[in-house]
Amino acid sequence: PTVHGNLLLGPTSEETDDPEDTETTAAGMQKIISSVLRTVPDIDFSMVITSFAGVRATPNTGDFLVSASAHAPGLINAAGIESPGLTAAPAIAKHVVSLLAKQGLKLAEKRNKLIRENPAYGRIVCRCEGISEGEVVDAIRRNAGARTVDGVKRRVRAGMGRCQGGFCLPSVIEILARELGVSPLEITKSGGSSVLLVEDIRRCAYDD
Repeated sequence: PTVHGNLLLGPTSEETDDPEDTETTAAGMQKIISSVLRTVPDIDFSMVITSFAGVRATPNTGDFLVSASAHAPGLINAAGIESPGLTAAPAIAKHVVSLLAKQGLKLAEKRNKLIRENPAYGRIVCRCEGISEGEVVDAIRRNAGARTVDGVKRRVRAGMGRCQGGFCLPSVIEILARELGVSPLEITKSGGSSVLLVEDIRRCAYDD
């Protein structure tokens, strides 16, 4: 169970030399299922919403790499986060905050102030992750900003929750189109030809 009320099953762990190897496989899924059923026999796999795979770099130090950069003030290296990286995330975040504080950065919660200055920060786009319209806009406008739905997801987690974008996807597409000055029909999931919308049905003509 996650802090957001979701349930994650897995993962498997296989060494690979291919940095683009993000395919899910039937063998991998079966390995997860057989492993889970040994401890939780009544899991309903018909409720699975999505399956995914990722590749992460493995450090040769045998431990996480979390430290202030020796070359760029204000930059914190957080790399090689292997298992149990998920459960260690809150502690890692606190450590990163302490490292930034040691560099003289003043860190304070500004959400209420942001909402007063810009109501967009009070309009929740992604209910599962609590992500506001203002945060999505920031993800698009920042340097090397998001240009795709997956780009927004990677920066602010919109679409990462229980519904996997079922609620927030239309809003994210609308915001991307507005901020980029393009038609929603041009917005893609991950670039290239991965368009999400085919046609605006409000403009369709119907024949009898």
